[in-house]
Amino acid sequence: MVVGIDIGGTNTDAAIVNEEITTIKLPNEAGIGEVLKRLSGVADLGKEKLIVSTSLPLNLILSRYHEIPTLVLLIPGPGLNYSSYGSVLRGFTSHRGDVVEDIDEAEVRKVIEESRVENVAIAGKFSVRNPELEKKVYRIALNRYNEDCIALSYPIGELNFPLRVNTAVVNAKIKKTVTDLAKLVGKYSKEFFFYKGDGGIIPVDIAIQNPSLLYNSSPAAVAIGASYLTGEKNAIVVDIGGTTTDFVVIEDGKPKIMEKVEIAGRKTLIRCVDSISIPFGGDSVVDSFLRPVRMGSSFAFHGSHFTLTDALNCVGFDIGDSKASRSACKSRDIAEKAIEDYLSIVAETIREIGAEKIIGTGFLAKYLAPEIAKKAGVKYVVPEHSEAANAIGVAVSRISLTLYARFDTERRRAVFNGEVVKFQAAYDDERLVEVAKEKVREIAIAHGANEEDVEDVRLVYFNSYTVVRGGVRRGMIADVVVQIEPGISSEFR
Repeated sequence: MVVGIDIGGTNTDAAIVNEEITTIKLPNEAGIGEVLKRLSGVADLGKEKLIVSTSLPLNLILSRYHEIPTLVLLIPGPGLNYSSYGSVLRGFTSHRGDVVEDIDEAEVRKVIEESRVENVAIAGKFSVRNPELEKKVYRIALNRYNEDCIALSYPIGELNFPLRVNTAVVNAKIKKTVTDLAKLVGKYSKEFFFYKGDGGIIPVDIAIQNPSLLYNSSPAAVAIGASYLTGEKNAIVVDIGGTTTDFVVIEDGKPKIMEKVEIAGRKTLIRCVDSISIPFGGDSVVDSFLRPVRMGSSFAFHGSHFTLTDALNCVGFDIGDSKASRSACKSRDIAEKAIEDYLSIVAETIREIGAEKIIGTGFLAKYLAPEIAKKAGVKYVVPEHSEAANAIGVAVSRISLTLYARFDTERRRAVFNGEVVKFQAAYDDERLVEVAKEKVREIAIAHGANEEDVEDVRLVYFNSYTVVRGGVRRGMIADVVVQIEPGISSEFR
């Protein structure tokens, strides 16, 4: 048995998946705590595998990016001027991971004491090859800031310094939210996972170190869930939520991925599902026309606003309390026009993306998907449990980890995701790749992954060169990136 939870923009969905599928949907006003209480009544969360997707609350925070100031402490060393990114500190780590110049602790304290912001990001140019200086600044920052408000850059893994700085800033802004959620869920389940924006799951400690991994996880979850429920390999998932309608392309059974996502106009190292969102959903207000705003629940679900859902009831559907919708309906013509406008907007988006088939998900999919498909000129399928495809996608996904490894055989050390370890052996390229793959499998299995789920490890990047001094070969340096790719767990294949 696996329990999946997805916190959406309007509702929180949960799914219990084993031989059968059981789903729960609650409005976000009830809170994640209420969802966990409900689940604990039908599943032993202390023993069963639990996975949580929480991208939409994080997206909401990042929509206020500039309203959440961040102290950015940089250790770039000599070279380019990075003062436009934040406060530049003394200290320098070389490209090989050697500390050439230590930080000035008094300088660090002064910069922190003069700051009036609530979170801090710390980034060293070559910290991914030796995080010692970042960690020193972190220890000083702890005198002023709670650890939940401090983000380091080295766990991000990639070398690109400007983008790693931007990603660390994102992490600083959302880390406390992720940590608070982890503490709440931890009251019900001691070992659980978070869901990533590329469709895989990760342990809690990795998510807290690099919370930007969770960005856009809801569209990833619904894409995986839709693929699992239908078996479709190539389609557009049309997920009709309360606040928005989201579109995700599935190619060869996997959601389409985008790299270097921009947040508030700044490129980052965030990698997530490529989705399109329009601001219309089941709770979109209808007055004289369909409006791209949610003001609350529909009359059909004990609310006080006439919405697209109410409009559907007004023209003959039976969704929730359809009598309440019809009593609130002032004009059937307006209701029909609102529905027609919604169908036109969605159909045009589908035509722009281009596909032969759509998979309808979300609570209203079974009512709207047939008409959407007709208007767009495509085939459609609405699977059983379509209203909770997102939570089901969370539940059936497998662990997915990325390992950034650097081997320096002359210095007899290796770095795995920023952590330096002794490394005595002198291997050729092929063997170093295999060492990296073995390491990422070891980490995944230690966090509870099934052995079948970690068999296929993809080589993402490899580069090596020989170190020669005085005409003598002294060793080699190799950079290796490997990944256990996202996908459906062997438990459910």
